[in-house]
Amino acid sequence: MYRIDFKKNIYSLSAELGIPFGILLSLLAVSLIFYDKVPALSLLTTFIMLVAPVALYLFQRKRFVALDGFALYSELWILAIFTTLGGALIMVLASYLTITFVRPDFLYEQMRYLLDNYPELDQETAKTFQKMVSHRALPTALEYSMMLFWLFASLGSLGGAITAFIAQKIPYKRH
Repeated sequence: MYRIDFKKNIYSLSAELGIPFGILLSLLAVSLIFYDKVPALSLLTTFIMLVAPVALYLFQRKRFVALDGFALYSELWILAIFTTLGGALIMVLASYLTITFVRPDFLYEQMRYLLDNYPELDQETAKTFQKMVSHRALPTALEYSMMLFWLFASLGSLGGAITAFIAQKIPYKRH
C-alpha cells in the first residue's frame, strides 16, 4: 500500500495531496453540472462541500504531527493553498471535458431555467439575460471551468487559513 510521507518538502507534498483532492473537487464539479438532471447529486454536492475542508484539515494535522508539533502556521496554510490549487487544476480539466463533450448546452439550459422559473427578475435583467441566450453570449466551457478554478482556489485559501489555525492549536501529544 502506498503511504504518503508528510515530512517531505511542502511543495512535493502539496502536489501529491492535490491528486486525491482534485478527484474530490472533480466529483463536486461534475455533480454541479448534472444536479438538475439527477436531483440526488445535490446531496453529493453538499457532502463534498462539507468533506473538502475536513480533508484539508486532516492533511494539515498529519503534517503537524509528522513534524512533532513544530509546523508553522504559514507552512500549514501553504499546504492547503497548494493542495487546493493542484486539485482545482484537475477539477478544471474534468469540468471542461464534461461541459464540452457530455453536456455542451449546460449553461444555456441553466439560463433558460432561470428565465422561465423566476418571474421576480426585474425586466431589465431579464432582457439582458434573454439577449445573452439569443446571441449565444454566455461563458464558454473553459471560462466556466476557470471561474470554478478561481472560486475553489479562493475558498481553499480562506478555508486553509482557518483549518491551519485549528490544526496547529490542538495540542500535540507524543506517544
